[in-house]
Amino acid sequence: MNRTVFVMLTLLILLGLAISLFTQAVILPGIADAEVEHFPPYEPYRTPLLTAGIAFIACAQVALGALWVLLFRAHTGVFFRPGSRPWVITIGAAIGAATLLTIGLFVFLTFFEFPSPGDGMDTLGLWMASGLGSLIGVALLGVAFVGHRLVERATSAQIELDGVL
Repeated sequence: MNRTVFVMLTLLILLGLAISLFTQAVILPGIADAEVEHFPPYEPYRTPLLTAGIAFIACAQVALGALWVLLFRAHTGVFFRPGSRPWVITIGAAIGAATLLTIGLFVFLTFFEFPSPGDGMDTLGLWMASGLGSLIGVALLGVAFVGHRLVERATSAQIELDGVL
């Protein structure tokens, strides 16, 4: 892999990690506080939803970390070696956990009463976004599964080729 591409991708991953840490530590708690101040009936939902949001971002951080390890392995030419498999699985697990959080939000909004300061359109929008996010998460899980199978097969082929040579 070209060194310039490796450095640029590494910088993007590090930028993503920095932005996500700032979001977890500053932005999400600030939004939660502002929403409760604006509409006090949100108070009982503040902590569970804030925790779910922070956990969702943590899933993305885990996936970015595993992606960086795979990027480093590709840069050093050892991507199709047995050590890559756990990192591909880690990305799939992070996607799965984030998808479960999104599905949990969708189920909560579907079956439980959630207060709304207006006509309920904000709750409907959140419900629709969580439904769409759930579908996207399931699709990404499919992509991760296919990627895992491809890495597994390519690694097996590389090991056989190394044995022949």
